[in-house]
Amino acid sequence: MKVTLLVENNSLFCVYLNAEHGFSAWIEDEDKKILFDCGFSDNFIRNAQALDIDLTSADYVIISHCHRDHSRGLKYLMKYYRETLMFKKPILLVADDGIFAKRWNFAKSHNSGMDISKEALAEFFDLQIQQTPLWLTKNLCFMGLTEITNDFEHIYPQRAKKLVEGEWVDDCVDEDTQLCYRHKNEKDVSIVAACAHYGICNIMEYAKKITGCEHVDTYIGGSHLRIDEVPQSQVDKTCAYLSKQDINSFYICHDTDLHCKLALWNTVKNSKEAGVGLVVNLE
Repeated sequence: MKVTLLVENNSLFCVYLNAEHGFSAWIEDEDKKILFDCGFSDNFIRNAQALDIDLTSADYVIISHCHRDHSRGLKYLMKYYRETLMFKKPILLVADDGIFAKRWNFAKSHNSGMDISKEALAEFFDLQIQQTPLWLTKNLCFMGLTEITNDFEHIYPQRAKKLVEGEWVDDCVDEDTQLCYRHKNEKDVSIVAACAHYGICNIMEYAKKITGCEHVDTYIGGSHLRIDEVPQSQVDKTCAYLSKQDINSFYICHDTDLHCKLALWNTVKNSKEAGVGLVVNLE
């Protein structure tokens, strides 16, 4: 499997691509091509073009969750498909219908969720809602909704509220999802996450369960650890879990503040820099 970061908060050194607060990855395995999230703007499209990646060849477009730094690029993708006379409809894969609920950040007075309706998406995509794991290739799996196996992650709601039956309620982003890859040795699993709203530890344990693997080889993605949103105790417990995993390659990025990145980097000895333009090959 090959993973290329199209959008992330930072660009790799001397890689002249566009970074933004957002996430998008291009994933290739066997004969399948997957666009995982679209970032906030059209930067992922411009970066893909610079990297000679043909977004019209996508078999799947996966949106990990509703937030605008992952979903707002969809309208630019639709515009790109229209301009390039896209002749096929990729499967638009999401983990729960709740991804389409309205979200609003009252503190900042902005829409935090998706800004495209199901009806508009239907012109360009075949929408599929899949709460349970779905194997996209022999070894690459869409994880669906993550099982919760600890008592310290996926607890604290976002600043933005979710509209449910006419009432604004707390939102822990239950539709969030990831991808996991079972290595050819059938002992190692790797994970491509976006924000990791369910928490790194829950996600890693669920990836092991889905694949039957014992060990996490590589992790690429966010952690949703920011000290202004979660207590230090969650950071400490996450580090305690990771210290026992012996991860081979740990690319923590996107929605992780510097305080938490330093804590994770000091815990996982094989931490590596992530950024736009990163290419990771997994066997």
